[in-house]
Amino acid sequence: MKNKLNLSAGVTLIEILIGIVISVIIMAAMYASYDAVNSSYSQITDRAKISQSGRNILGMMVRDIRQAGFKYFEDTIANSNEPIKITENKGGPNASDDSDCDHIDIVYGDVTYDSSQSNPEDRHTFHRYKITYYCEPSKIIDKTIIGLATTIDTNAVYKSKLIWLDSDGDGIGTWGTGPPGSKTYQAQIITDYVEDLVFIPKDRNGIRIDPPPTNNNSNKEKVLSIKSVEVALTVRSVKKFYNYTTKADGTKRKIADIEDRNAAVENTDLILRDTITVSVNTRNIGLQWIS
Repeated sequence: MKNKLNLSAGVTLIEILIGIVISVIIMAAMYASYDAVNSSYSQITDRAKISQSGRNILGMMVRDIRQAGFKYFEDTIANSNEPIKITENKGGPNASDDSDCDHIDIVYGDVTYDSSQSNPEDRHTFHRYKITYYCEPSKIIDKTIIGLATTIDTNAVYKSKLIWLDSDGDGIGTWGTGPPGSKTYQAQIITDYVEDLVFIPKDRNGIRIDPPPTNNNSNKEKVLSIKSVEVALTVRSVKKFYNYTTKADGTKRKIADIEDRNAAVENTDLILRDTITVSVNTRNIGLQWIS
């Protein structure tokens, strides 16, 4: 009987400690594996969000730029504004002239129809609209700097849509917001965390028109020669994305310079940046625009 009791004795303290150590090692390995997978997943989703945000904004710009210069055949509104006006390195009304981003004005015509009018000629009312995109310094507070209300070093993109107000029809008017239902609005922020925004006008041969033509510069005769606009948008991550300031091979991360394709900008601040470009066909410019 005594021998049977000895055979059923419990484990020793050393065996318990060994079991605990092994369990800790297994749990540490599982946590390390989970942390690596979770970190990789977070990076993938963050990169996808940045890319998707940039593409959504570019999609909006593409639709607006394609309207530049459009107007109905019977539209006789007197307006001398360019169908597209690009101002390099200029922000909005509250930004300095040396903004990182370009400024674009898009002018086009539209019409409203009123079936209640007895005279068919009075049923159509033509309008002229101007859409503007520009950047201003971001107003988001950098929470990584404790004790100081410092904004992050990036830009926000704004958009406005105004209507040409000219009660006399003599071409002397102003841009403003229209009555309710006109779908016009003053500048509104549409996205943040933008590093750069560039608009490059090109002629029918794909040659860059430099400087961008306006009614007041040396290229004013080329205002109606813009057949496409290349748009490049550089967006960045909200927070730090990388763990190290350099790549695995020790070299610095670079992003292509939008203005100079043969150059690159080096960054070591752990922020992810992505540049998205698109070429937009300005299909209405030069067809029937009255200057």
